[in-house]
Amino acid sequence: MTDPIQELCRLFARALELEYVTEDTDFYLAGGHSLSALALAVSVEEAVGVPVRVRDILECATPKLLAARLAEARATAAGARPAPSSHPGPVPESVRWLWLARQGEHGGTGAYTVPCLLRGEGEVDTDRLAAAVATLPERHPALRTVFVERQGSPEAVATDRAAPLDVVDLRGEPLADGSFEALVHARVEVPFDLAEGPLFRATLFLLPEGAWWLLLTVDHLVCDGRSLRTLAAELVAVYGRLSVPAPPSAPGPGRATRSREESLAYWRELLTPAPVPLLLPVDRHRRGRAGAVTDTVVLDIEGRLVERLPALAAAAHAGTFAPLAAAVARALGELTGSTDVCLGTPVDRRSLIGRDGAVGFHVATVPLRLDLSGRADPAALVRHAAARTADALDHSEVAFDELVATLDPPRAQGRGPFFDVWVALYPHIDTGPAAPGGIALHGGPFLLRQGMFELSFQFVEHARGLRLCLQYDTARYDRDTAEQIAALALAELGRIAGEPGAPQPPSEPAPALAFQGFRFDT
Repeated sequence: MTDPIQELCRLFARALELEYVTEDTDFYLAGGHSLSALALAVSVEEAVGVPVRVRDILECATPKLLAARLAEARATAAGARPAPSSHPGPVPESVRWLWLARQGEHGGTGAYTVPCLLRGEGEVDTDRLAAAVATLPERHPALRTVFVERQGSPEAVATDRAAPLDVVDLRGEPLADGSFEALVHARVEVPFDLAEGPLFRATLFLLPEGAWWLLLTVDHLVCDGRSLRTLAAELVAVYGRLSVPAPPSAPGPGRATRSREESLAYWRELLTPAPVPLLLPVDRHRRGRAGAVTDTVVLDIEGRLVERLPALAAAAHAGTFAPLAAAVARALGELTGSTDVCLGTPVDRRSLIGRDGAVGFHVATVPLRLDLSGRADPAALVRHAAARTADALDHSEVAFDELVATLDPPRAQGRGPFFDVWVALYPHIDTGPAAPGGIALHGGPFLLRQGMFELSFQFVEHARGLRLCLQYDTARYDRDTAEQIAALALAELGRIAGEPGAPQPPSEPAPALAFQGFRFDT
C-alpha cells in the first residue's frame, strides 16, 4: 500500500476504534455512522490539508477509494482551504438562534429543558454523590453560564452559581401509580431564569427497597443530548474516585469552516421552492403555537426489527438514523399523499468546531427534505436519507434563524418554516456495571409535556432495544389519531427493513389505549 493509504487506514481504525483496517475496509460495514464519519472527515482533513466532507466518506467509504478522491481534490484545489468564518456575535450562532427563539412564543415554557432520568445501580452515598455533582459546573463552564441581553442579543456570562444536589427521600412513603412520574414532571417543569441561573440542576430520588434515580435537568442553551452522556460518565468516575480526562478548555482545531455563502447556496438550491406544508391529519383547526400541551404515544419496536437496522443502515453507508427518518417520511407520504416531505432534525457539530468531549449546546437544527417520488425501492430511500443527512452536516454552519431570514419561506398561521414534524434518535446512556464501592447510571431522556412541534418522532434507545415515542400536540390531535400515525411509521420501518409479515397501515382508527406511564429503563 502507498503511504497516503496507510495513513488513511490508521485514521479509519482510530475512528472505528479498531486495531487495524485494510485498504478495502468499508467504514460503514465496519460499524461507522454519521457522527463517526464526521469525526473521520475532520481528522483526515487535518492530516492531509484538503477539505473533506461527510459526503466524501459516504461515497468513498474505504481508505483506497478515499485516497483516490483526495488525490483528485489536491489537483483541483491547489492547496487552498476555506477561511474560517468571522461572523460577529457574542455567542455562537446556534446559541444565539436558540436564545432568540426563547424570546418569542415559546419563551417561559419547559419546551427548551433537557431532562435526563437515570436509574442508579449500587449503594449510593448522598454526600459523595453531592460532591461529585458539585464538580460538574467546575469542570464545564457551560453549566455555570447565564445569558444577559445586550442591545437585543444574548451575551454569555460565566458565574460561580451552582445548585446543590436536591435529595428527595421517598423511602418511607408508599408510592401510588404515577406519583413518582408526577414528582419528576414537577421538577422538570420548574423554569430556568436565563439571566440569573443556575441552568443546571440535579435531583436524587431515594425510593423504597434501596432503589434510586438521578434526574439531571439542564437548559438547552448550555446542554444537548450528547452532553448528558458525558455528564453521566463523569459523575460515575468522580464518585468512584477514578481518573477523569480534562474537558477541552478551548475549541480545538476542528475543521476548516465552509463559507457561509457556500452553505447558503446549498440550502437555497435544496429549499427553493419552499416545501409545501404537509396536509397532516389533524382533528382540530390550528390555533396558537404548536406543542403548548402534548402527550406521547410509546410503542416498542420488535427485537427482530431492531436487529435488522444496523445491517440496513450499513448497506446505505449510514447510521441507524437514516432508516428511521426514511420510515417517518414514508409514513407521512402515505398519510398526506405528498412525495415531498421535509423533516426537522438536530445534527451534532462537535467535531466540526473542535469541541469533542465538551458539555454545551453544540447541535444545529437542519431541514431534511426527502423526495419520495421514484423511490419505491426502500433501500434507495434509505440511501437518499443518508445522503441528505451527510449534506446537512456538511452545510450546518448556517444557523436556522439565518436560513429562515435569508430564504424567507412563505408561512401559514400556526405553521413553522420548512417543517412541522421533528425526528430524532436518542442513544441510551449506560455507564456499565458498578465497580466495587461505586455506582452506575442507566437511562435516557425524560419525555416532556410541552414541545415545539405538531409531531415529534423521538426514537429512544434503551437497555433492551428501541422504542418510538411520538409526542403530539393535544390541541390538534386525538390520541387515537396519534396512535395510528405511530403505528404507520413502525409499519413502514418494517417494510423498509424487509421484515416478513410487516403490518399494514390500519384502515380504521385504533381504540384509544389507557396511558400506562413512561417506561424509563426497561
